[in-house]
Amino acid sequence: MDSGKPYVICHMLGSVDGRIKQDIWGFKDHHKYFEETAEKIAADAWLVGRVTMQEFSSKNTPELLNGASVPKEDFVAQKSATYAVVIDPSGKCFWETNMVSTEHVIEVLTETVSDGYLEHLRSSKVSYIFGGKNTLDLDLVIRKLRKLFDIQTLRIDGGGHVNGSFLKANLIDEFSLVLAPVADGTIGSPTVFEAEEGYGSRMATQFKIKSVDRIYDDFLWIRYEVVRDGATGR
Repeated sequence: MDSGKPYVICHMLGSVDGRIKQDIWGFKDHHKYFEETAEKIAADAWLVGRVTMQEFSSKNTPELLNGASVPKEDFVAQKSATYAVVIDPSGKCFWETNMVSTEHVIEVLTETVSDGYLEHLRSSKVSYIFGGKNTLDLDLVIRKLRKLFDIQTLRIDGGGHVNGSFLKANLIDEFSLVLAPVADGTIGSPTVFEAEEGYGSRMATQFKIKSVDRIYDDFLWIRYEVVRDGATGR
């Protein structure tokens, strides 16, 4: 493993046909299948996309200061034992606190965000890093997470587009799948990995099994390691 990057584990709850949880699955407490297994994965930080993080951020939209001049430089508000990282290129999450539960918040931004938004994050003592000028370079992002916050193991908690972005960038080291005993069957519903449309030059990612456990009677918790050199011979 590259010592300049954290070890990246993607953790998901999926159906046997690779779909992400929907109401038609009929589970009374679907959160426990994901969260109780996630808690058993030792990680310094968890990462989600903007849509997921808006469930935890402020529901109020503050008035951003006009005329504030803030340099487009990474900002470390504080160090913490654990972190909650959000992929938020345009700066759409707002904060009244810099914590999600016990994790310190880190915003991952592009340089397209306004100075007023940066001032909002600074005043809320939320850390942030820049991953690119107009688009995110995820390799740069995770290297900064390691260098600035000493994040050695990063758990990605989806959804499909965030997972797919890391998969396409070849940045996932391990895939942790809680396999639900259900077939969704809905055409076009979100899948565990949403990397790109069509078949281009990208090759599929191969895995080898690290462990398999039967949990919650009929669920399987499968942990895979990524095969980077095609050595499986399949």
